[in-house]
Amino acid sequence: MRTLFILLILVAFESHSQSYTVIHIIGKIYNTESGSYLTKGSKVSENSSLKFESDGARAAVLSSSRGRFVIQKNAAASSQSDALYALSSVISPVRGRLSTRAGAINNSLDFQKYFNEGTVALIGNEYEVKVSPEAYPISDSKFFYAQYQLGEETINKKLRGESGKLNINLTDFFSVDGNPIDASAIKEVKLYYYDTEEQKSAFITDMNISYIPEEELKSLVDQFPDDKEAMLEVINSLYGKCTEEQLSKAIEDL
Repeated sequence: MRTLFILLILVAFESHSQSYTVIHIIGKIYNTESGSYLTKGSKVSENSSLKFESDGARAAVLSSSRGRFVIQKNAAASSQSDALYALSSVISPVRGRLSTRAGAINNSLDFQKYFNEGTVALIGNEYEVKVSPEAYPISDSKFFYAQYQLGEETINKKLRGESGKLNINLTDFFSVDGNPIDASAIKEVKLYYYDTEEQKSAFITDMNISYIPEEELKSLVDQFPDDKEAMLEVINSLYGKCTEEQLSKAIEDL
């Protein structure tokens, strides 16, 4: 009878032990409990200890009883790749749907709020931003350009646009001399507005951006074929701010 009682306690304890299934992964995260790296479909128990072995590594996981969560280090955590983290210290619920900003950008402060208050997820073939044609006319002589650091090299990228719209062609943006580059390798991205008639370049804002490669977007579409809201929550949590309109356009372009 005593043995049966102990077995019942163990079964009850096991049934309440929480586990999570990985649904999307960025970078390399090592699970010391299982002795393996997190991959799509792998399990993570609440007793796991994790090593984040690449910069910006993070994962979206699903609990059948608790919903979707994100595993990622906070900004104050150690940058050492061999540091161990209890799952409870690096897991949090996914963000809900973010509200969209109404209207066009009218000044540099609007640009700062758009690109430098939280990470913006660049997605699809071309990223579009609505801008006031009165405040920022776009033509052959007046245009936006971005500047970023790639290693020791400074890269300038003229951005296309038309009246009321700034367009960032992502294939061109993340390439140098026609050769694709790793989006995560660029640093210190800044946005400028240039007037050739006055030969004057005006700094607008730093750009806090991330990029969702096509293969990762396809993986998310496969994971959530009929649940765009869930996909949007995962994107907002793992990559940065993204609207439903931007997501829909990117999916159409696949």
